[in-house]
Amino acid sequence: MVPRARWGVRPAPDRWSVAEICWHLQRVESGVAKLIRMRTTEARAAGHPEEPDDSPLLGTRDRFGIVDRTRRLEAPARVAPPESPPAEDAQRLLEESRALLRIAIAEADGLALGLIMHPHPVVGEINLYDWILFVGLHEERHLLQIGEVAAASTN
Repeated sequence: MVPRARWGVRPAPDRWSVAEICWHLQRVESGVAKLIRMRTTEARAAGHPEEPDDSPLLGTRDRFGIVDRTRRLEAPARVAPPESPPAEDAQRLLEESRALLRIAIAEADGLALGLIMHPHPVVGEINLYDWILFVGLHEERHLLQIGEVAAASTN
């Protein structure tokens, strides 16, 4: 755990602080929530079919290698954090974006999301189920990163 007072401290000049990680996560979540809402609204208006399959998607877990922390990924500029965002803002915005994402997913319930495709900047063309899975994998990746920041702050 990283004490709140150290959320703005980078473990190295080229690494993000906890506040920067949280800010990045909220930008990604907000963007995915908007994407899901936009694409499902379009799909409903076009008479998109309902989901006929109720099998679990967990078998598709991390086929993109998102969680692999040995592979460095560069965040697109639109989701890269500003330098030193206030910890309180980052946490509040993350809580708000998570709520928006949950609402968007709930509103999409029932649609055949596997048939709605949208390109991802890192992994390419994926369906909305994959976008939802991506958010969880992305969160896991950055949870590991926060663990790395915590380890560095005790050294």
